[in-house]
Amino acid sequence: MDVSVICPVFNTPPDLLRRAAESVLRERSAVRELILVDDASSNPATLAACQALRDADARVVLHRLPRNAGPASARNAGLRLAQATWVGFLDADDLWLPGRIAHAEAVLELHPDASWIGGPHSFIAGEADDSPREPATSLAGRMGHAGAKWPVRLKGAALTRLLISDFCMHLGAMLTRRDLLLRAGGFAEGLSYYEDFLMMAKLSVLAPLHYLPEPVYGWRRGNAGLTTSRARLSGRTLRMHRVAAADPLMRGFRKELRWASYQARKGLALNNLLAGRRAHALGFALSAFSLDPRELRELSMFLRLWLQGTGVAAAEGGRYSSAERFHVQAGA
Repeated sequence: MDVSVICPVFNTPPDLLRRAAESVLRERSAVRELILVDDASSNPATLAACQALRDADARVVLHRLPRNAGPASARNAGLRLAQATWVGFLDADDLWLPGRIAHAEAVLELHPDASWIGGPHSFIAGEADDSPREPATSLAGRMGHAGAKWPVRLKGAALTRLLISDFCMHLGAMLTRRDLLLRAGGFAEGLSYYEDFLMMAKLSVLAPLHYLPEPVYGWRRGNAGLTTSRARLSGRTLRMHRVAAADPLMRGFRKELRWASYQARKGLALNNLLAGRRAHALGFALSAFSLDPRELRELSMFLRLWLQGTGVAAAEGGRYSSAERFHVQAGA
């Protein structure tokens, strides 16, 4: 297997960046290059760490963008530079788990025509410990293939609908042929959130996903990044649904995109309420109701939470929205 790995970097703590890079570079037989795309970092320590990685291993390619453009643009820049047949992804504070290349090569022995290979991810808590703790829910299990002989071949509209509606597979947990990513049109430029959702949904229209049973990627949660930024509470996170609705590959899924946008607005309403942003919370709840005025009961439930305060919302908010709850760091 011949793999280029693309890793956007933006002011990542140097120690986390080094450990992330090492988790990829230890795959010596398959990883042709690790492409670090620095998205105009301002932290001198991050810049020094990128250069040190480049100096220490000839497989590290360092590419700096002149201005901060976001993860979609950074990944597209890496995709243009990639030389290998296969492409993998890495967030700069996450980890590839040991053995993932061997698992993917075993898939190719069984299915030489495979062009998209993925698997579950595990969560890593905090910065000090790299041990995966809690495995995410299996995408195969969500599609009714729990316990099936691996690799499970997932395809069709049901897979696309699931990828549109929920976070079922981390971008870093997949390996994809470069030509398939190009056929999908690359990542949607300008999106800061859910560009990975959209890419995976488009890939599912183009090719089956060969899915592994064991976690292949470690997602480190709780660090200062896009998921903890105050912008995460804004309407910017809804742009993906509009961009997706205009994409030719998503033409047959506009109903599902509308429903996903409705659910995302409810999630923003609850998370804004939990963050004490009451006016924003009410605005998103009303915005969700405007998409589907039949859901009067849902709006009534939110208004009760809104009136009773964050304590009740924290305890009972799951009845209104099942979207992920996230902590926004002060000043982020």
